[in-house]
Amino acid sequence: MAKPKGKEELLFPAKIALLLTIPSLFLFIFFNIWPIAFSVYLAFTNANQINVYNPEYPARPLRFIGLSNFVQLFNDPAFYYSLLKTLLFLGTSVPLKMLVGVGLAFLFSSPLIYGKRVMRGLLLTPWALPAILSVMIWRGALDPRYGPMTPFFSLIVGRPFQAVGTTMNEWDSFLAYNIIEMWLAYPFVMTVVGGAISGIPKEIIEASIVDGAGVFSRTTKVVLPLIMRTVAFVAVLTSGASLQAFLIPFVLNDGGPMKIFAGKLISSNDLLLLYGYHRFMRDYEWGYAAAFYLIVVMILSVYVYIWFKFVFQRGGK
Repeated sequence: MAKPKGKEELLFPAKIALLLTIPSLFLFIFFNIWPIAFSVYLAFTNANQINVYNPEYPARPLRFIGLSNFVQLFNDPAFYYSLLKTLLFLGTSVPLKMLVGVGLAFLFSSPLIYGKRVMRGLLLTPWALPAILSVMIWRGALDPRYGPMTPFFSLIVGRPFQAVGTTMNEWDSFLAYNIIEMWLAYPFVMTVVGGAISGIPKEIIEASIVDGAGVFSRTTKVVLPLIMRTVAFVAVLTSGASLQAFLIPFVLNDGGPMKIFAGKLISSNDLLLLYGYHRFMRDYEWGYAAAFYLIVVMILSVYVYIWFKFVFQRGGK
């Protein structure tokens, strides 16, 4: 009978395992912890594109300035403009994503729909394509001269639709952001909510039919309450994506059009992350941009905490 291995025999393999984790730990620190720590450091300095690499630059040496970047940020009207525009985008894009995604999930849960597998597979196409490719396709489709989708949206708004190009309109661009955000997000919403619907026991649905409940009553009084926690979870994830929207406005038209606000040249659709990017790339104020992104992280943390506190905990009672 084999003798069980003692601690002395396992000690050497454990040391080998620890040694094998060192390269991964080094990469994690280098690519994750170090950039975060360096960004926090920059937030308390007057860093720009020159003195970061040459701290003793005579015209503007790199130095610690305390909370000056944060004071400047909270006194910057453009920051509040960007925050309000982002909250507006949150309030419009999330209901649109949820409405389309949940609606499609209910549609394909019906046994009356034929060819559901093929249709569902086609509807998952936006999920399969790289996001940047999808936005580029939409950019071409919304071209004011040649875009095939432009006449349709022009009919909706009652005038030439100009979301991209040199004569772009602020609110046409904002509408385009919402449509593209919905296009990218509805497959996820449809898949997760559809899975929750398929997990409802058939006996519950059959009992509601026997009781005389119609389609609307079954949907609102039976199915929706049973999947509400899943819907709330999906809403948290998709709203977090809307708060962090960057790729869509950046690729579509760089947050345009440009305008003067409070004596400062900004993009009229500067959502939060794009606003920080522009301060970094246009103004070269790296310390200010780092302070801005720290505030954005705090805003996102508070938002997620509120959702989990009041949606999930209350939903579990």
